Amino acid sequence: MATEAPDTAFDEQQFEAIYPTGVERHYWNICRNGVVADAVRSVGPGPVLEVGCGKGLIVADLRARGIDIIGVDLAPVKPLDSVKDHVRTGVDLFDLDPSELVRFRTILLLDVIEHIEDAAGFVARIRAFLPEVRNFIVTVPARQELFCNYDEFNRHFRRYDLATVRAHLDPGGDRRWKASYFFHLLYPAAWLVLRLKGRRETRYNVPVSWTSRMIHRILAVLFRLDHALLPARWKGTSIIATVSDR
Repeated sequence: MATEAPDTAFDEQQFEAIYPTGVERHYWNICRNGVVADAVRSVGPGPVLEVGCGKGLIVADLRARGIDIIGVDLAPVKPLDSVKDHVRTGVDLFDLDPSELVRFRTILLLDVIEHIEDAAGFVARIRAFLPEVRNFIVTVPARQELFCNYDEFNRHFRRYDLATVRAHLDPGGDRRWKASYFFHLLYPAAWLVLRLKGRRETRYNVPVSWTSRMIHRILAVLFRLDHALLPARWKGTSIIATVSDR
């Protein structure tokens, strides 16, 4: 991902650490992609713009599901070949011609706003720049007590709770709002690892063998059920929120 500030944009080292080739097969990404796809469908039809799309992992996944989406990212990284015609990298959203973006009604900010010091101001700036947008779908890392070396490596300013997400997306409290923690079952494991080791890995291990791929698919299903069945307010390691104009 990247934001409007160059010092918060990922460099190649960070991209390769958390988005190595094949990372789309990791259970975390499989699960998050599904959760995001459900949220996009819930706001109704219409083209989607992902801001901070990185190499285009989500763009590729959602397009494969039949969703009309393009992405833009500040970092000058190479997009995935499968979506190179639908992703623009090395460009700031606010440098684009807004007349080219009037068709978009939904913005995705997926693990983006935690990288921005003034997240509420950033969202407000997007609203002013693209007044036709009606929906924001956002994911963020959750629970400040889990803040650690991984967040520092990725230049996070914070981890979120539900109240802080709403304060940054809908400070007036006058929009339709839905939010939930997810990866509930990861929370106790992450908490315990930090208490015992004081740090966590900063790289993703990509499943390569058939066996490891199957394990990751099974885990992804487990965490989708975790999100679907457990109470939204139960602590998890991530949050997904949808904010829509009334």
